[in-house]
Amino acid sequence: MKTIGELQKKVRNASQLRISNSIDESSDELLNMKSYSGVVEYFPEELVITVKAGTLIKDISQTLRKKNQALPFFIKDEEKTIGSLYATAGSDLSDSVLGVQIINGKGDLLNFGGQVMKNVAGYDVSRLLVGSMGKLAVITQISFKVFPEKLAHERRINQPKKINDSPLREEIEQRLKDVFDPYGVFV
Repeated sequence: MKTIGELQKKVRNASQLRISNSIDESSDELLNMKSYSGVVEYFPEELVITVKAGTLIKDISQTLRKKNQALPFFIKDEEKTIGSLYATAGSDLSDSVLGVQIINGKGDLLNFGGQVMKNVAGYDVSRLLVGSMGKLAVITQISFKVFPEKLAHERRINQPKKINDSPLREEIEQRLKDVFDPYGVFV
């Protein structure tokens, strides 16, 4: 799946879908995101990068390192894709998210947030979807604020990883799933 159109078609035609980083694209129940990768935009002077969800974290880090910049959140495994990290992360990553592009359960392409530090458009859906385990929507692109490399390193050292498995979080996730995945496509 290399285009948004192909991803949307797969979502629209699926009765149940699992988002994966596997190489297998033949299964109707698996949506391979690894082939949907690359840097969409990078503005080093603005400290903002937008990447496709299948982009490997090590590739993003390599691009940022050329300008002495880095992602400001904890990264355990740079061989993961940024989309899989986004789907499993917590507040340390969500604090760096500026915007997100998703495909909902109907196959519609939606954009939330943007590439600015302050967003006053209402609910910050781009941050709410962090840690959703791919159960609400297909994340296609993510915009992050980046930090100078030294500052990002200091921040990662001093910021403990948080896990939030509360009943309130589960209720919010279910309500979001009802909105973004009304047909129950994502499992």
